Amino acid sequence: MEQRAEVCSLRERVGMSVEAADPTTFVATLVEIERAGVDHVWVTGPPWNLDRLTTLAAATMRTTHLGLGTAIVPIISRHPVLMAQQALSLNALAKGRLRLGIGTSWPEWGKSVYGVEMERPLAYLREYVQVLRPLLQQGRVHHQGHYFTTDVLLQASSQIPLFLSALGPGAFRLAGEVADGVLPYMCPIPYLLNTALPALRAGAATAGQRCPLAVAHVPVVFTKDRATALQVGQQAIRLYTTLPFYRNMFVAAGFSQQEIETVSDRLVESLFVFGDESTIRARLLELLRMGFDELMISLAPVSDAVQEEIRLARLIGQL
Repeated sequence: MEQRAEVCSLRERVGMSVEAADPTTFVATLVEIERAGVDHVWVTGPPWNLDRLTTLAAATMRTTHLGLGTAIVPIISRHPVLMAQQALSLNALAKGRLRLGIGTSWPEWGKSVYGVEMERPLAYLREYVQVLRPLLQQGRVHHQGHYFTTDVLLQASSQIPLFLSALGPGAFRLAGEVADGVLPYMCPIPYLLNTALPALRAGAATAGQRCPLAVAHVPVVFTKDRATALQVGQQAIRLYTTLPFYRNMFVAAGFSQQEIETVSDRLVESLFVFGDESTIRARLLELLRMGFDELMISLAPVSDAVQEEIRLARLIGQL
């Protein structure tokens, strides 16, 4: 698998996380983010938000060079052939700016909405990639497996970078074997360094390929006041501490059940960066030196989400 060439600037290694809620507002936001000098964005949001690939297609008409990544498209929401068709169409409109991030998302939600049960989510994801990747890269696939059977020839192909979401070591190993990059979310930095990245490298070694790009998710809070930052951080991650797969990851990261239940200060500070522009910039540079290929920066707003989002875009655009 081809990795991204050695980058020329810090700005190329730092993307901005943007949630795709209202499509019209979202497209206008991406226009402003591009004007601020941001190199690329990652489109995030819960699986019940409106479709991000459709929204990104509209954004391609209003932007010219902003990289467009999905973090993520839930695989349960569409067959891999449809995923390939949509991604190839979007990438053509975007003139090669798409980076496709996919993942299992919340299996319980997928079961209740689509009636599809992933008893073994990683096995399902592996086979999904076995269908999707040849379609993206060669435009054709013949596959007979446990979950999917398809024989199809498309009219297009492209080397669209494929990223997988990951929380547990097994998912990082799988990404190391089959993907171009990995997209963890709300994972403590020590956990990424000590558990996730070694698993990613082990998967790549097993497959005999270069290690995929490791993208660390870093939420930031624009405040110098530690108490305010902790309060904002607690509110931002409280939902994740109620989800079993996130709780398992936090336990593996060394946090006690009590720390998870109370959303302890230590848990928040393992995830969030807070301060003014200079403090945040220094921390981002430090993280890039630790071994992460790229960063995905999200905002946890303190008071004015719109103005703070512009502030974050300018910070990233000036790296």
